[in-house]
Amino acid sequence: MTTETPRMIAVLTSLTNSSKIELPISPIVSDFVSKIIGYVITFFLAMLAGTLGIFTNTANIYVYLQIGLSGPTNISFFALSIFDLLVSVGAVLTQLTYNLPLSAMKLPSGALVSEVGMGSLFILYPCMGCSAWITAILSIERCLCISTPLKVKEIVTSRRTLLLISAMVVYQSVFIVLLYVYPGPPYNVLVLRRALYFSCSFSFPSLICFFVVLVSTTVLVVRLKQNVEWRNEAAKQSNPKTNDSKELKAARSVVAICTIFIVCSAPNVFLFLTSLLYNNFTTYDPVLGSLKRVLYALSNMLQVLSSAVNIVIFYKMGTKYREVFNSLFCQKRVKKG
Repeated sequence: MTTETPRMIAVLTSLTNSSKIELPISPIVSDFVSKIIGYVITFFLAMLAGTLGIFTNTANIYVYLQIGLSGPTNISFFALSIFDLLVSVGAVLTQLTYNLPLSAMKLPSGALVSEVGMGSLFILYPCMGCSAWITAILSIERCLCISTPLKVKEIVTSRRTLLLISAMVVYQSVFIVLLYVYPGPPYNVLVLRRALYFSCSFSFPSLICFFVVLVSTTVLVVRLKQNVEWRNEAAKQSNPKTNDSKELKAARSVVAICTIFIVCSAPNVFLFLTSLLYNNFTTYDPVLGSLKRVLYALSNMLQVLSSAVNIVIFYKMGTKYREVFNSLFCQKRVKKG
């Protein structure tokens, strides 16, 4: 071995190492494509869903005020409409102020308008958490109505439903205050303690409610199918019109609402669980970051959409709701018919 051999080895090693370092890292979705898709989803589709939700949930609130809040189900539907309205308003406000051109503007105080958008997220997501809680309450209540119809009125009362919803509001309000107070603006700065508050106000409650709704809806569908089969057998010996009762209609409405919730919340649950199991699955990762941003935008849009479409379920499956809605908003059409 000559004296040049170690030098040659060193040169080859350095070239090999430098070539390894300089290898380009290609993201799964290019930054340009992710920005275009994200902008279309978050700004156009989410804005459209949020605007629709403002009108539909305002109508829901007005109709249920006219119907009356006499039972636990009506109370839950009314509360769900309130929080869905807040979600819709928050989504529109966030998209307007967190995207160009408004995001680059400044308020008279000197703060960027984008900070308003980020700050409104701290109300938007807790309201989504409240909607998830109420959906879980509805699914459990209907399960009890189908499984134990004789005892459900003793277990689920209007007072207990109000207390549950009030406790949920207090819980979420505490974290909203903490998110705003600590550490204060600018709200676009990532802070670990704020991330913990955010997880406690939205991520963990939504995850728990998702699986509660998933299990209770599955049980409810099975019990509902058994109940319908029993009623079909009984209808053969009596009046067949007794097959479709008020309780069955309410149960079907809850199943439809829970199904929408499950479908629209599944991407968010997937993102949260994947982030917990795989630490590199972040928006800053050079390979997976752009993909997560697209999935994150899609997840947010679907959750806003789920807050806007419940009116279809209320109208199609609620006889009383449909009568009051038509009398309030479709008087001309009714008169012409």
